[in-house]
Amino acid sequence: MKRMFTNTALFLVLAAGSTAIAQEPDHKTAMADKAKDVQPTLEDFVGKAKLPELFIGSKAPELQIAKYIKGDSVDGFEKDQVYVVEFWATWCGPCIAAFPHLSELQAEHGEKVQFIGVNVWEGVEDQAERIEKVEGFVADQGDRMSYTVAVENGSMMADNWMKPAAQNGIPAAFIVDGTGHVAWIGHPSSIDEPLADIVAGNFDPSTAVQDAKDEMLLMSAFTMFRESVQTGKNLSDARQIANIMIDQHFTEQPSGLNAIAWMLLTSESENIGKEDYKVAHRAIAIACEKTKWEDWSLLDTYALAAFKTGNKAEAIKWQKKAIKLTPANNDAAKKDLEGRLAEYSAAD
Repeated sequence: MKRMFTNTALFLVLAAGSTAIAQEPDHKTAMADKAKDVQPTLEDFVGKAKLPELFIGSKAPELQIAKYIKGDSVDGFEKDQVYVVEFWATWCGPCIAAFPHLSELQAEHGEKVQFIGVNVWEGVEDQAERIEKVEGFVADQGDRMSYTVAVENGSMMADNWMKPAAQNGIPAAFIVDGTGHVAWIGHPSSIDEPLADIVAGNFDPSTAVQDAKDEMLLMSAFTMFRESVQTGKNLSDARQIANIMIDQHFTEQPSGLNAIAWMLLTSESENIGKEDYKVAHRAIAIACEKTKWEDWSLLDTYALAAFKTGNKAEAIKWQKKAIKLTPANNDAAKKDLEGRLAEYSAAD
């Protein structure tokens, strides 16, 4: 329902695989070496971000195509031409759902951008049989796939694009700029803005790389925090990581603050205690301030934090407001919140 961490970019990094972050063997040594007056950072816990072999700024690999099924064939990446190389399979529901969006973007950008949908991971070893299957599938899609569509040569596109870019799921898209270099990698649903910037010449690769490193670092730290809270191990580290994320990374992200708080408040580990609940209370209080105390889902978390830190009256007050603000058509959520209110009211 509301507990999901909603930063799309971070989820795509996590989906790319745990190898995206190189962890130093002993962060405590690094912490000890720091001057006492220097605030620790996430790098002290998870190390520096290590980018995949194929990433923003890399020269785009060659196109290894067995057959172009639809649209214009592409012999290579021409200078000053922008390309979108998107990977899909006939069995992939999210890929199929993305077809119309890609077609709309192709129509919007016209000749400025060449879209190429490359079939990968099809699961059919015989190349001729695979081509026949994809041809029939693409024909059935009609205008839903209004751009160039191709079948990779063997597994060469997956091997030379997806694997070195640490892309473990489809659909996945790569933007190749007018210099033949990779300018962006991600889910097609998030491609609109970066594509427009690249076409307009307003895209800064160095900034994009740094942003990617920051997101990888944050996701790795968040994963470490989550695992610690779930297992009840290394909770001192978990609290430090949480405080760093609260103060340095999530100050303008209520959803991230909510995720930190909810994980601490609902952990089933017997090692979780008052110190952890205090961190959760601080995180969710900031989130509620940012949303002017009008987001029912955040107020629900805040009420739980108040209850866990011993303020029953505060918990009841904000839980009642959360219930009042719950959408009328969300009966399941309202019932959930009312159940917690009953627990608070009945507590000694």
